[in-house]
Amino acid sequence: METNAVVNNLITLYREKKLAHAYLIETNNIVKCYEDVKKIVMGICCPSNFQDNCSECNLCHLIKENNLPSLITVEPDGKNIKKEAIENLKSSFSKIPVYTENNIYIIKSPEKMNDTAFNKMLKFLEEPEDNIIGFFITENKDNVANTIVSRCEILKINYKSNSDSDVLGVDEDTYNRYFELAQEYQNMLEKNDSSIVWYNNSVLAKELSNRTEITIFLKLLFNLYMENVKVNHEDREFVFKKVKIISKYLEQLNYNVNTSLLLDSLAIEMGELYGK
Repeated sequence: METNAVVNNLITLYREKKLAHAYLIETNNIVKCYEDVKKIVMGICCPSNFQDNCSECNLCHLIKENNLPSLITVEPDGKNIKKEAIENLKSSFSKIPVYTENNIYIIKSPEKMNDTAFNKMLKFLEEPEDNIIGFFITENKDNVANTIVSRCEILKINYKSNSDSDVLGVDEDTYNRYFELAQEYQNMLEKNDSSIVWYNNSVLAKELSNRTEITIFLKLLFNLYMENVKVNHEDREFVFKKVKIISKYLEQLNYNVNTSLLLDSLAIEMGELYGK
């Protein structure tokens, strides 16, 4: 089903009081799907006549910025979703929502819940409350436990991938912003700029707020250096050393690491390569 059709259909079902308590969405792009699920949440919560890119109400702004208390997103912390994330979800939703009619949760990659988190989530699903709506987003529903799948309405949203931004799962504006950050970072390293750690703390820390954004940034930095390989054949070995370092830190993002320390370590190691 087309993305807009899914979004509009679920908003309509909500207005007709026919919305299920939980949906499992299978997609080929979790990042894009997450943004579309937030559009569904806007359509559910918006006090105005919701339109895409609503700018009339504070609620839609809070949802866009992930600051609405009654909307909670759970995603893997490293390789897994841990029990603490589900416990926090249940604790938060034990209270009646203040700004909205419903408490709403979004879980990315539910197949990555560890056993304890899974058991807590299952009990949460088995005893649904009227004012709680859930969305599970996965790349493969066959990897999600049947006991969760059977308790959800199943939807499928696939996205066309025909540009670099699509491959990375972001819109063009976001892609361009991250690309500029990666270019600026590369330029500072090439100039042997000793303020790179300051740049991490004052610029990147504000622009890159989670593992997904840092991963996209590092992938773009990786691509920039790979382009250098094509045009600077004499520096091929040196460029590959840089690429190897970036690859190492991309791998570390799969684990429960402190992202600020990770970026600092990257800057220090790249700086050492340049002979700082």
